[in-house]
Amino acid sequence: MSALLAALVIGTVAGTLIGTIGAGAGALLVPSLMLFAGQSMQGAVGVTLAMQTIPVGIGGAYLYYKQGLIDLWVVAAVAIGMLAGILGGGALATSGEISPVKLELLLGVVLVVLGGVTIAKTLLGYTTVHPKRNS
Repeated sequence: MSALLAALVIGTVAGTLIGTIGAGAGALLVPSLMLFAGQSMQGAVGVTLAMQTIPVGIGGAYLYYKQGLIDLWVVAAVAIGMLAGILGGGALATSGEISPVKLELLLGVVLVVLGGVTIAKTLLGYTTVHPKRNS
């Protein structure tokens, strides 16, 4: 498979996952918004899509916005928090004080913990359903 074909396949799979469940940057944002900001899955995916670089995320975000699933105040709050976090986290990650191996381990731990809590919450019946969508 050529590099360009591989890139096309990767982009298609990533785009499908991002548009469907907010995976990608949303691997951190979606579960965090659901668990800590009371967002529904759809609202959290919509917020994540709205945060992506225009024009890549704008089409998907518009679909969620059109259905009333994006809270623009949450988009603004996430954007402000992300800017502060990206600047601070980026400075820490590039300072050399934390090794790349420890950074990867930290990412893995965060994903496992958030994923585990999300699964447990869902299995225990504590899902967050968007008020405009009851299923």
